[in-house]
Amino acid sequence: MDISQFFNLSRQTTRCMMATLSLVIAFGSSKCWPSIESNVEENKPNFIFILTDDQTYHSINTLGNNSIETPNLDRLAVNGMSFTHVFNQGSWSVAVCAPSRAMIHTGRHLFRTGFGKKHAQAKLLEFPLLGEVLQLHGYETFITGKWHLEEGRKRNPEALKKSFTFGSKIYQPYSSNKGEGVHFAPLVAEYTESSARLTPPFVFSTTTHSTTLLTDAALDYLTEKRKRNNQPFFLYLSFLAPHDPHQSPKQFEQFYSKRKIQLPENFRPKHPFDQGDWTVRDEVLLPFPRVPAQIKENLLKYYAMITHLDFEIGRLMNFLNTSKYAKNTYVIFTSDNGLASGQHGLLGKQNQYDHSVRVPFIIKGPTVQKNVRKTGMFYINSVFPTILELAGLPVPDTVDAKSIVPLIENDDEQSYEFIYGGYKHFQRMVRSKRYKLIHYPVIQKTQLFDLYSDPFEINSIENNPESGELIDALFLELERLKVLVGDPLRNDDPIGSFSDFFRGTQGIKLSEL
Repeated sequence: MDISQFFNLSRQTTRCMMATLSLVIAFGSSKCWPSIESNVEENKPNFIFILTDDQTYHSINTLGNNSIETPNLDRLAVNGMSFTHVFNQGSWSVAVCAPSRAMIHTGRHLFRTGFGKKHAQAKLLEFPLLGEVLQLHGYETFITGKWHLEEGRKRNPEALKKSFTFGSKIYQPYSSNKGEGVHFAPLVAEYTESSARLTPPFVFSTTTHSTTLLTDAALDYLTEKRKRNNQPFFLYLSFLAPHDPHQSPKQFEQFYSKRKIQLPENFRPKHPFDQGDWTVRDEVLLPFPRVPAQIKENLLKYYAMITHLDFEIGRLMNFLNTSKYAKNTYVIFTSDNGLASGQHGLLGKQNQYDHSVRVPFIIKGPTVQKNVRKTGMFYINSVFPTILELAGLPVPDTVDAKSIVPLIENDDEQSYEFIYGGYKHFQRMVRSKRYKLIHYPVIQKTQLFDLYSDPFEINSIENNPESGELIDALFLELERLKVLVGDPLRNDDPIGSFSDFFRGTQGIKLSEL
């Protein structure tokens, strides 16, 4: 069965997908899983947490992008609840992926994850981690895919050991295979109970795309798990896609034509000004000015990766839906951050526009209403307390984020009235549902957008005569939020205040962040 047939049938029936899946299971790994003794609480729900890498909120068909094929994520949204205003708080470094994962696994706000006077990778161990808390309450925990914390602890990742009972095909950035084969030949490691560490040598995959490889690992775990015990489980499936390089099997690129790809409404050849840090890796992937044909090619490959993700998530969901876990498992789908693809002349996530800080978020489960969409604003670190509350477990007092269970169970559309964002010492953001203020402390520039009339953030209204009081009010709210998230930046001395904050962090220099 070719890929186009798969997607056509996925909208009507699951029988063909299950035939494909049965072959995967039949010829998949024969991995032996150790038995774990624990207090079994069969009434506790299971959790599958799917995290993609660099997937913007506007990249799912049913959530508003008619140019992309995502039938399985569409079905997940129809059978669950989707949220339209979910955000990453930003980053203290160029690599936005690591801070977002630190926030998710600690439930803490950006600068309260531990980065600062001591390195985040060491400080991380001072807080209860999501997987660790679940283990303490009888959960079996499993990871496959991208960890992206503790890069300096290549052979002894302590936080990973605290978080997970099992793991397979674990990827760390230090283990990436450079060149054209990154996604087609990722370097991954196995995790064993006996050594409780990543076991060398790394497994070099030459035949399987990372998205398929990690889905297979998750299916192997679930297949063996149902034979082994009745412990509740937490499965963390952390994909590498659609992070660049934008590589997917050719059949998925064939879904798209550059001729039919539409440029974003806020496409610009170049950002209107330089905030001082536009030479980061993401932004130099294509030359300035951006050329429409290049952006369309970039979007085609990006969409193809997401459609491939969708295909593999479909395999996983069809296994789940026909298993004994179907009625007692929550599935949470989101991404670590968004991504620009020509919007505002940008290509990365090192900015505070919605395309880069806003992510898709879908939850499906036994207590979740179907085919409901909500607009309540929250951060991705809400995953931590939400999972614990759904499991009926206490939330550690180290957790900063709010649970979204009230949003799930009630008609209340309010979680956070205002959202904070920041990138290094170059940008700060505060937004309500309607208004967004972005401040650039180094160059002392401010933008103000009315998101109701200008959802693509094209026309800044900071110079309108009636905007003065609104800007003042939003600046006051930003200062309040900076205290809440532990942000050390002073607007009058952004470089100096950040330099002081990072001084003594194991040789890390501000210029490297």
